[in-house]
Amino acid sequence: MRHLLVLVITLCTLGAAPAAPAVAQPAAPMVHFGVHGDFSLGNLPGPAIDNVKALQNAYGPGFGGGAHLDVSFASLSLRLSGDYVRYSLDEGRFRDSYVGVFGGAANLLSVSGGALGITSIGASAKMPVLPLPVARPYVSGGAGLAWLSVGEATTSVAGQPGVTFPASQQNGKTTLSLGAGVDLALGVTVFLESRYVWILTEGETSTFVPVTLGVTF
Repeated sequence: MRHLLVLVITLCTLGAAPAAPAVAQPAAPMVHFGVHGDFSLGNLPGPAIDNVKALQNAYGPGFGGGAHLDVSFASLSLRLSGDYVRYSLDEGRFRDSYVGVFGGAANLLSVSGGALGITSIGASAKMPVLPLPVARPYVSGGAGLAWLSVGEATTSVAGQPGVTFPASQQNGKTTLSLGAGVDLALGVTVFLESRYVWILTEGETSTFVPVTLGVTF
């Protein structure tokens, strides 16, 4: 009987002892999908005459878009994105680029084709700088890869056939970017951001500045 009483008291004591505190588990990152559109200006590679003079600043604005994944952690997030942007040759800029080669005769030049496309993938870290309830400004920086393709361009001089520049491409060039933007929490997240992007292209580094408007679900 005495042994039974001791057993009962022991069990009651163990039952009344406070439970060991649970070890806090780190919150799992949240993943969100989104789409976006791009408007861009840049200093980009283009056709060359006899492989001597690279055409720079002869492209008009670029337009395109893509999709992204945002992986959110406690204090920052990682954006994985894929984009395609297309730039068309601006005839006025094209002529200006060859004033040094042809002088005043450059005004007789016309060009067709020569569109440049950039397909890119990249990852960038987003760090909030002022976390407000609705608007959340942030800075970002990242790296990626870009594939450039230039379509065939055909020129004419005073209506007569001129030089034809063959299509070309540069594959898998490294990109680096710095940017800033703002997320707006409106049920879904609407964001506006601008980045400065370097493409380590052959011969001379190319740059462009995309302004992106997107939505993340």
